[in-house]
Amino acid sequence: MYLPTIVSGRVIWHLGYSASKSAAAFTQSYGVFQQVALAQEPSYRVKGALTDGFDSTVSSMRTLFPGARLGYCLRHALNKLPDKLIGVSASVRKGLRSKFHALLHRCRQRQSLRVMALGQHLRHFADRIATTVGEAHGARVRQWFQAKKAGWYTVLADPQMPAMSTVLDQAHNTIARKLFAMKGFHHPGGSQAAFLTGLAHLYNLIPYQCRALNAGKCGVEVEGGRVPTSDWMLNLQILTSGGYQCAPEPPHH
Repeated sequence: MYLPTIVSGRVIWHLGYSASKSAAAFTQSYGVFQQVALAQEPSYRVKGALTDGFDSTVSSMRTLFPGARLGYCLRHALNKLPDKLIGVSASVRKGLRSKFHALLHRCRQRQSLRVMALGQHLRHFADRIATTVGEAHGARVRQWFQAKKAGWYTVLADPQMPAMSTVLDQAHNTIARKLFAMKGFHHPGGSQAAFLTGLAHLYNLIPYQCRALNAGKCGVEVEGGRVPTSDWMLNLQILTSGGYQCAPEPPHH
């Protein structure tokens, strides 16, 4: 199964559930978020989004949010590089990955012309790979750079764009652990989508542990939001039931 997800800061805004990884399926899932957002605020527009570079995700984002700037996560780039060096020893791949990490770090530290610096470094790095492990590997990496560099440029060109999707990865890891622990829940009569929605609510509203950086606060509070009470369980009940409802006054006779 696939979980199309939208995260902003420490808050999960959308968590879908799809049996297909096609662009059409992802567009339908992310479209639910768009519809709800526009219902709340008709002028809402997505300005930018960071993705892992997965083709279906990128295609669906461009369809739903045509004016948004799409960046590609630099952490995913680091993790993908060793996969491009097929047949190369683990120690050599590890060394090249470390050099690629240093390259991206130096570009992020620059105060100006970061995009230009990245382009130059990518060309030099591909040449180094060709010299070190062979021209075939260098050509494969150059082709990969060509396909992905626009998304990396977007990350470096916009100071407000996050560089890595670490928070989203953490959320998915947490959800994956819960799903594994409760795998018996996946019976024919169960609703996996409803279960995942419940996990997303818990992720947003359960306070962090006492030794955490934001101890005692939930994800919503960390991002500047307000919760109705100091009791997270009561907040969960209120915020997942439509919030406070004012009953109409009885008619006066």
